Amino acid sequence: MRRLAILTVLLCALGARSASANPFGQLIPASPLMGGNNLFGVHLLLGDRAGDVGLLGQVRFASSPKFDWGLQLGFTDGNGDGAVMLGGDVRPILHTANGDFPLDLAFDGGLGLSIADNYTLIEFVPAIEASHRFDLSGSSGGLTPYMSLGLDVNHVSNDNTANNNGGDQTNWDLVARLGLEWEAAKKLGIMAEFGVGDPAMDFILGVNVPF
Repeated sequence: MRRLAILTVLLCALGARSASANPFGQLIPASPLMGGNNLFGVHLLLGDRAGDVGLLGQVRFASSPKFDWGLQLGFTDGNGDGAVMLGGDVRPILHTANGDFPLDLAFDGGLGLSIADNYTLIEFVPAIEASHRFDLSGSSGGLTPYMSLGLDVNHVSNDNTANNNGGDQTNWDLVARLGLEWEAAKKLGIMAEFGVGDPAMDFILGVNVPF
């Protein structure tokens, strides 16, 4: 119980300044990929950045036990203007949890492109991730809370000249992220993630499946 309390304090302290792990959300903990090889995920996006709703697919490949990379493809209904989302990221594992330091740590560098009728958005997101897996007694599954701290550098080209909103603009933003993945079975992870900031998805629900 004491160990759990210490971990909770550490995670909360980190999460107070956390940020997205790639342009479209963290989507996985900082630990090595579930199953150790490749991973496929489907995620429902809810909130401001998705307009009302969006759908994102992700596939990840492990080049080694401490390095994986991912590709993302999705679609959002941004306030009635549909946008296609394309992304990719690389993720080296910096530390695996042990008795001396019980958190998994990873760096993630993500690049994303969103294309809509009236705008194009390019993003680069470097981030540090942290997570810890808690085994569930009586089963082979576990719960893994995760958080990240990073910077979203984004450039938008707006074509809405009719409303005097045209032109290019470059910004950088911090985005807070807090997520939880439930390893419900050996080949199934169910995740939920909450994000605040600009730009950020407000809430993400999804499943991750090793293959």
